[in-house]
Order: sequence, then structure tokens, then C-alpha cells
Amino acid sequence: MKIIVNPQQRYAKMRAHTATHLLHTQLNTIFPETKQAGSLVEEDYIRFDYQAKEALSNEQIKHIEDEINKLIYL
Repeated sequence: MKIIVNPQQRYAKMRAHTATHLLHTQLNTIFPETKQAGSLVEEDYIRFDYQAKEALSNEQIKHIEDEINKLIYL
């Protein structure tokens, strides 16, 4: 059996996987008790399921986006 790997797809999924770790780290700054409850990693999409006592506010979401973008664009 021969396995063929699409490098573009592979690297895109690697980036998305890293994004889930960055997101989890930032969520932990707001909700220290945050537990990951699952995730979906695709080439151009991630879903990160987590458990927390309350929903994120729009300001918190913006803060998380800004902090992750700072890390990415260093």
C-alpha cells in the first residue's frame, strides 16, 4: 500500500491544530478551570469545544483574537 500526503493540506491542518492550542491557552487566562471537551481541525476551519461557567463576552472574544494574532504575527 502506498500513502500519498498532500503537503498543502497537511500544513494547513498543522496550523489549525496549533491554533487550537493557542485558543485553549488564551481561554485559560479568562477561565482558569477551562477544560477542553473536543475539537475539530480542518484545513480552513477549527471548532474548539470547552466547558466554562459562563459565555464569553464580545470584549473577551476580541481580546482573545488580538492576543492570538500577536503571537502569530511576531
